[in-house]
Formats: sequence, structure tokens, C-alpha cells
Amino acid sequence: MNDFELKREKWLKEVAEGCHELATEFPDGPDFYVFQSRSDLYSPELLIIGANPGGAGKYRDSEPFKNKGCRDLNDLGYNSNQYIDEEFNKNWHINKPILKMFPEGRLRNVLSESVIMNAIYFNTGDVKALKSLENGKEMFKFCIDKTREFIYEILKPKNVLLLGMDAPKWMKINFNKEEDTILETPDNLFLIQSKYINEINHFLVHHPSMNQKFNSGLNLDLKMNYFKEYFK
Repeated sequence: MNDFELKREKWLKEVAEGCHELATEFPDGPDFYVFQSRSDLYSPELLIIGANPGGAGKYRDSEPFKNKGCRDLNDLGYNSNQYIDEEFNKNWHINKPILKMFPEGRLRNVLSESVIMNAIYFNTGDVKALKSLENGKEMFKFCIDKTREFIYEILKPKNVLLLGMDAPKWMKINFNKEEDTILETPDNLFLIQSKYINEINHFLVHHPSMNQKFNSGLNLDLKMNYFKEYFK
């Protein structure tokens, strides 16, 4: 194994064990996973970060827990890009604007070779439910610390795309509307903000499944055209 592979495997083990411990502190602890793609693509062109997995699944009801008593390092993600695989799944909403922002050619290649992860790994119906869990604070701290470690010490992506305001808030990435806005709507609302951290460009966009105004029509076309020029 090379250095990246060793660090990644160690990180995956630590996340699986840490999440297992947190999720089993009470009987109905939430299920968890990290990635919606492969995670073995060192220094990808793009890392996409969402808030946390949706849903109300309980850890003890998950197949890995029922089969072997835990999720291990192999149960934290997928072997392919779920945004692309689930393109025609009507129950998926978050990926539809992303697919239109990265529609074909060079942009679709960037998307297909991206890593997609959650900032917080435990699933809940919404963010409020996550914060109300018995050990929610410990879950937040553990996940955010491990997410920052994965980004800046292990994966080292060239660019990060943050979906919505929650993930950057939790990660203490403070965007400034005046200084960091690089693309606006025709009525002067931000579409994309950009900030360099550790020599990595971080883009912020409105959450793709919750803000139709910013994720449809002309505004979606504007974002697509911006990324087309940026990733040319």
C-alpha cells in the first residue's frame, strides 16, 4: 500500500469503530455511512460534501449490524458514483441539479471521478433531529473532526463543492457574501461563493434539493456555464 492507501484505511477503521460506539450508546441509535461514491481516488478534481444522510434508519436494523454486529471499514460507502447511478431514480432529488450543472463531456468526467461524502455520517430526517439525539454533540464533534482530517490530511482534493449552508457552518468555514461571491443571479443573490483554504478552492452553493429558485432555469444554467469555464 502507498501512503494514501494506508492513511485512508486507518481513517476508515477509526470512523467505523467510532460511529459504532456512538450509535450503540442507546438502543435506537441512528445508522451511519460516509460516502456516496468511491473514496480511493487520491487528490480528485472535485470533492462534494453534503450535510448528513437523510432517513430514519436505525443502526441495529442495518444489514451489516444484523449480519456481523457492526459496520466495518468496507460498509461506509459505495464502489461507484451514486449521483450518476441514481440519475433516473425519482426518489432522489439532491443529484438532479448537480447532474445538470455537470452535464456532459469534461464536466461529466469531473463529476464521475469526484468523491462524494457527508460532513456528518449519522442519518436523521433533518438537522434538528440530529441535534436532539442523546449524544448528538459527541456525534457532531467526532464526524467533523474526522471529515476535516480526511479532506486536508488524506484526500487532498483540488476543489471542494459544499452543498448548502449546514456543512460549512459545522466545519467553521466562514463565507463572506461581499468578498467571496463569484456568481450572482440577475437580481443580485449569490449563486456560487468561493474561498481558498489550505490551497484548496471551496465552492458554496445553495442546497440542490431545497432551493428551487437557485437550482432551476437560468440560475442553474449560470452555474453550469461557470463550472464549464472553470474546469475547461
